[in-house]
Amino acid sequence: MGSLRLIFPWLGPYRKQAIAAIASTIAVVVINIAIPLLTARIIDDGIAADSLTVVAQTTLIMIALVGVALMFSAFAAVLGVRVAFGVEADLREDLFRHIQTFSFSNLDEIETGQLLVRLTSDVTKVRQVFAFGLSILAQAPLAFVGSLLAMLALDLQMASIMLVLLPITSVITWYVASRSDVLYELVQSKLDRLNTVLRENLAGAQVVKAFVREDHEAARFDEVNTDLTEHAAEVNMLVSMLFPALLGVMNLGVAAVIWIGGNTVIEGRMTDGNLVAFINYLLATTFPIVMFAFIQPMLSAAGASARRINRVLATAPAVADSTDPQRPEHMMGHIRFEEVSFGYGGSEQVLEDINLDIPAGTTTAILGATGSGKSTLVNLIPRFYEVSHGSVSLDGIDIRDYSKDDLRRNIGVSLQSAVLFSGTIRDNIRYGRPTATHEEVEGAARVAQAHDFIVALDDGYDSLVQQGGTNLSGGQRQRLAIARALLVDPKVLILDDSTSAVDVETEAYIQEAISELSGERTIVLVAQRISTALGADEIVVLDEGRVVAVGPHADLIRSSAIYRDIFRSQLGEPSEIAT
Repeated sequence: MGSLRLIFPWLGPYRKQAIAAIASTIAVVVINIAIPLLTARIIDDGIAADSLTVVAQTTLIMIALVGVALMFSAFAAVLGVRVAFGVEADLREDLFRHIQTFSFSNLDEIETGQLLVRLTSDVTKVRQVFAFGLSILAQAPLAFVGSLLAMLALDLQMASIMLVLLPITSVITWYVASRSDVLYELVQSKLDRLNTVLRENLAGAQVVKAFVREDHEAARFDEVNTDLTEHAAEVNMLVSMLFPALLGVMNLGVAAVIWIGGNTVIEGRMTDGNLVAFINYLLATTFPIVMFAFIQPMLSAAGASARRINRVLATAPAVADSTDPQRPEHMMGHIRFEEVSFGYGGSEQVLEDINLDIPAGTTTAILGATGSGKSTLVNLIPRFYEVSHGSVSLDGIDIRDYSKDDLRRNIGVSLQSAVLFSGTIRDNIRYGRPTATHEEVEGAARVAQAHDFIVALDDGYDSLVQQGGTNLSGGQRQRLAIARALLVDPKVLILDDSTSAVDVETEAYIQEAISELSGERTIVLVAQRISTALGADEIVVLDEGRVVAVGPHADLIRSSAIYRDIFRSQLGEPSEIAT
């Protein structure tokens, strides 16, 4: 229950509705407490006295009160549902918006499957408590206290039976609640793992089938599914024992009341009606305990989910915005790395002591073996990651002094793994600039050599892109991603091996079209093919996270052994193709 306090701030907009629901619940409790007293009046003043008038009048009053109680209960239930779904929607939206602020390093640490569970299953469990529990949680303690006071007023001796029952029921409830609280959080973590395995399998379905690993994946899924099932069964078996245990204890109490109360009535110290009323009140004190037994699994599950949600909300973005950001009127695109080092998650350095100067309006190619740090280097420019040491500046201003939005609006990025969204081709190209005209969209597509294949489709620019762009080839997806980056008209254009799936001829056309834009913007190319880098103003050669050579092709072919080796491995001996 304490963990659910973490969700209380989201109750704020629905405070009036929640208060009205609780007030309605209080009215129901007051009526329910009055009913046994009216029952006692019917027995003692009506039936025992042979007065049909008292029986009729009191019965009509009871019927009217029950009708009012039903209306208040329905009103409280409707309000509870509205509050619950409102809290769920607001909490999920705030959680989603907070996740949008995460940097790449945050997303590296928290698995996607875990975030999906937080946004779906965990938020739903919190909503269920508010939907079913808002009225119950208010009603249970009020009903218990009210019934107990009525019992004390009727007979102090018999009321003392509750002093024996309460410690027993409290210990049983405390044990189940504390134990299940831990188990429910463990179950949710097992669900995280299941979602991760499922997501990996669906995302890698082509690889699974290509290597005939369906049986392996089925066994892998069966392992995590069995683990989840065993832990879920354990916690549900535990909480399923709570209801019969509490009911058994309270039935013993009822039996004791009937035994002692029967003797009291026989001795003339209590009326038949008051005994019936006392038993009703005893059952009324049992009802809140039974209700708690019913809702306790929800409370434990929701408490565990609330803590998990709060851990995500409490996670600060690894890349924080400047408190007093610089807002230059016009960016030129001059990039400088000064003594930059970087390592993922505090591990060993991937980049060490990087010093680079990339003048505005030039084209710079980043070349190196796989794992040399090329993509990591360019990911530092838009602050997808924060440098561990040193600084990266744009137009003489440390990029940490820009707001992230201002910085990234001036940087266009096209990655090797081209991510497309469900929608039309037009919408995907203008994703970063939704107000772009058709002419602007088409212009960017022509530069990216995408226009011809787009217009060849049945619906042209209005053709639908399936989830992940699966109805397009890898080269087509990359060309759309390049067009998307170009359309925002960035001062810095980063192409991270973004033509790796494009044929050599098309790549040459793309390079030619982009080279015509080089004076207008700074272009940084990450290249696997050395042919991609040959036309750059400068080529930066990385080796094991360090800059080992910088210069144009003509200089590097003479001065850098590593560059010559790369050149030789792809294009042959330099002398064979030198011009």
